[in-house]
Amino acid sequence: MNAFVTVDSNWGISYKDSPLATIPSEKKERLKALEGKIAVYGVKYLKELPGNLPIKGSVNMIFTDGVRTNVKTSSDVLSFDTIEELREALRDYPDDDIYIIDNEKLYREFLPETRVVHVTKIDYEYKADAYYENLDEHPDFRITADSEEQYCFDIVYSFYRYERTN
Repeated sequence: MNAFVTVDSNWGISYKDSPLATIPSEKKERLKALEGKIAVYGVKYLKELPGNLPIKGSVNMIFTDGVRTNVKTSSDVLSFDTIEELREALRDYPDDDIYIIDNEKLYREFLPETRVVHVTKIDYEYKADAYYENLDEHPDFRITADSEEQYCFDIVYSFYRYERTN
């Protein structure tokens, strides 16, 4: 299992259900990387996607957490009210094709099974109320790849790949 996450310098991921920052080129690259994969995310992430629509070319597994939604389901758009239902459905897919994105509850629930985490680290501390586990302090993860600093207007960020060591 994999994860995509954008964090600030304190591993914050969002505030009041909105991302701390948006980096258009990063979002575009993520969506491209998810083509043909299983994208697992919370229903609130839909408002961050182009046209507020599920990710094209991916199997979308949308976790509603019991929140009523108008998401139209199909063969490539599935919704789940509980983690248990979601877990059951994920058994039908190869772990390497599953990507957890943009939901603190999902990140926490699936971190024990996550083998690779693609992290975009922003060099700034925002006000946040949702966080990702600090992988720099996690004994089971190590950095296996990183990038030079990147810039988007006044945002300074870098990409990191963390892999589970055991």
